[in-house]
Amino acid sequence: MDSIPIHTQILMIIGKIVLALFYGTLGTFSTVLLLIYNGPSKFFRRVQRATPPAQAMDPVYGKHDMIKLKASCFSSINMTHKSTSDQPLMLFVHGFPECWYTWRYQMKYFSKNYRVVAFDLRGYGLSSKPANVKDYRIDLLAGDIADLVEGLGYKSCILVAHDWGALIAWVVPMLYPNLIDKLIILNAPHPGAYRDSLSVKQLRKSWYMFFYQVPFMPELLFQSNDLALFKQIFCTKPMGLINTNNMTSDDLEVFKYTFSQKGTPTAAINYYRAFFRHPRDDLEKKINVPVLIIWGCKDGALGEELADA
Repeated sequence: MDSIPIHTQILMIIGKIVLALFYGTLGTFSTVLLLIYNGPSKFFRRVQRATPPAQAMDPVYGKHDMIKLKASCFSSINMTHKSTSDQPLMLFVHGFPECWYTWRYQMKYFSKNYRVVAFDLRGYGLSSKPANVKDYRIDLLAGDIADLVEGLGYKSCILVAHDWGALIAWVVPMLYPNLIDKLIILNAPHPGAYRDSLSVKQLRKSWYMFFYQVPFMPELLFQSNDLALFKQIFCTKPMGLINTNNMTSDDLEVFKYTFSQKGTPTAAINYYRAFFRHPRDDLEKKINVPVLIIWGCKDGALGEELADA
């Protein structure tokens, strides 16, 4: 990708600040209105989730484990029982606001021919949660993938990723060109293509990214009324599933459990804050690995035109 002229960089920074102020104010106002509408007792209602829901612990998905990475980041790992270490590694990376459980169906299917592993990203669920925004820089998140592959005893893998996980996945072969055998991306454009194809329409769809730059309020909104926002995100337009039967109340509990862990909401939102505060324009270059892009055309966050960018 071509380097960005300095005057364009300045305009982009100013644009980010203006949009963050606008959507930050709008989001904060909406959060306060929700507090007034629901009342404090309902708005601040929290259910303690000390143990994982039974749905997440079903042995059909494999065994849970913890692994210590070089960067002192603990990730919870899920490996299917059918997989063995002599099979090729297929690593699944979830998006926001999700966890390893996103990949439950794919893991069961691909375990026939691969060692399949899904994990909770840095800051999610039981994974370690660095305190600073800078600890969620894209290069560090990509480094977690490289450390994980090595920690599992492999030199390379097939990487499957969605949403935020896919943004990280694009960067991995830029920094570790020999680590990825094949890259499978779900609904996330190459970062350089996203920049070059950015439109007013897409900026409107990405409003939440600017709201997330505000301190405290996004976390407060996410946790309100015992994480009620999750049902809205997964089961209603414009972000939710087309077939809501694929997201049961038990499934929602798994994601709620992940985000009920202390520090997870802030850590997950810090991905967006680090993306704005610590941009890496040098990590928008072309990659030289086989790539398959799968795109759902009714994505409420990213327009389908980005699939062709």
